[in-house]
Amino acid sequence: MTRLPSVATVSSHSALQILKGAKDEGLKTVLLCLKGRRELYERYGLADVIIDIESVEDLLKREVQRKILGMDAVLIPHGTLISGGRLEEFERGFEPKVFGNRYIFRWEYDRGMKDRLMKEAGLNVPKRLEPSQIDRPVIVKLPGAEGGRGYFIAKDTRDFEDKLKRVSGRKLISGEEEIFIQEYIVGVTVYPHYFHSPLLGRTELLGCDRRYESSIDGLGRIGAKDQLDLNLVPTFRVIGNIPIVLRESLLMEVFRSGDGFVSAASRLVPPGMIGPFCLEMICDEEGKLYTFEFSGRIVAGTNLFVSGSPYSDLLYEVPMSMGRRVARELRCAAESGDLDKVTS
Repeated sequence: MTRLPSVATVSSHSALQILKGAKDEGLKTVLLCLKGRRELYERYGLADVIIDIESVEDLLKREVQRKILGMDAVLIPHGTLISGGRLEEFERGFEPKVFGNRYIFRWEYDRGMKDRLMKEAGLNVPKRLEPSQIDRPVIVKLPGAEGGRGYFIAKDTRDFEDKLKRVSGRKLISGEEEIFIQEYIVGVTVYPHYFHSPLLGRTELLGCDRRYESSIDGLGRIGAKDQLDLNLVPTFRVIGNIPIVLRESLLMEVFRSGDGFVSAASRLVPPGMIGPFCLEMICDEEGKLYTFEFSGRIVAGTNLFVSGSPYSDLLYEVPMSMGRRVARELRCAAESGDLDKVTS
């Protein structure tokens, strides 16, 4: 009888969904629990084993890795891993198996590498600018995956310099952080959730969401005159997610973009894209899609669909969350002796 691996994940981001999905597929679960969060996760009872850690950097400690290896667990990464940095150390020094491609996280964290991969995929990417080149609306970003912390919009170089000082004064940006300036496209943000299966040789669309961001989305509750009087610099920290179903005519381009990304990742970041990823898009008034970010792992917007989505329902007869889809791929790979195809 095939011995099935356990699923391990860190207690944040999409951990509850990952643990539930593993349980649905009959896999044991291991929670790497950050300090102060045990009470929350014990309320749901989804973790068979809890290992207490101080921070995500504890994954690099030998004693933590030995516990994970001792339970034959595979780590399911999510956004907290990318926001923690030290990704080169993680690539080399983390011994347990990781579901997906551990080498793509550095490409997600580094803005320049991210831009290169999206362009290699043939995606329609907003233009990157230097501070002295700002001659149109831009969005200013930080590296990593920290939910929009410190992002702001500027209209020209002078406006950029003024707002950078103000945002820095609010401690949203430190002086040491590298900033990335990208053309701002006016339109509706959409975040399709993909899953690439090496076992089936196909890329699936399992859901789509929009993000609710503070303080930019909260400005709609303030009158225009008051907005001007308050002289606010809105930012884009993600607070939650909202489900969205796309016009069916957009799906062909959504799939073309996903397939292009999978193809580019296989060339630039071996072994390529494995499992969940997200292309973060804006659809303008003409229906044109621009891809301004990617996430090379499960995204928090998939938490909307613990019981499946309109898209996963078209593919599966059971409620298929992204967490369960990960667990199913892992289980099927273990049963067929192909675990190396879905882990790194």
